[in-house]
Amino acid sequence: MDAPAETSARIRDDPQRWANDVHAALMRQLTDPARHLAVTGGQVQVVRSWTSVHGGHPVLHVVYRHPWWDFTTGLRRHLDEVEHYPLNLPVPDIDLAVDLADDIVTSDIEEPLGSVLESMVPDEDGVWWWGNPPLPADELRRGPAPATPGRS
Repeated sequence: MDAPAETSARIRDDPQRWANDVHAALMRQLTDPARHLAVTGGQVQVVRSWTSVHGGHPVLHVVYRHPWWDFTTGLRRHLDEVEHYPLNLPVPDIDLAVDLADDIVTSDIEEPLGSVLESMVPDEDGVWWWGNPPLPADELRRGPAPATPGRS
């Protein structure tokens, strides 16, 4: 069985366990004291994180503070879209849950938000959410995008 088919079966058989495996790998990476962002040398601070299964999709939620902006950010990410996962080239002896977690940390959480700012949604706690809908925020409270350094 090839890696995408094997991973799809793993997700289908137990989506909550898959979400938990990706979450555990992601947290190991984000809490590694040796991991620092290029340029600033800062580190993303996880405020809280959890997993769920919503509509059959394993879902990751991460609320974090990024050293490049002064607001709390939330990411809601489906974890079952492995056939569209661009780095789904199996590396020998690397668990695909760990590989996916690395991609989420590197490509989603540690990167600047860019045009994502325009679609972020604030919740009642002041967390600005982005990612796969439905976002855990009140859609009626959608406000102007938060300001980041270098943006007006």
